[in-house]
Amino acid sequence: MKKCKRCGVPLEGFMYKIVASKIFGVKPSGKDPDICNKCIDKPEKRNCCCCK
Repeated sequence: MKKCKRCGVPLEGFMYKIVASKIFGVKPSGKDPDICNKCIDKPEKRNCCCCK
């Protein structure tokens, strides 16, 4: 199952069709299909000590 790289929301499959797209309006971004439309403007999270 394909998920958003930043937030982990499903971008395909059963949970995407039922929950993410219908209820929350999530869809793959036009700029980067691996990121959802809600995360495209958010900065990418990094796993260092200062960004947690």
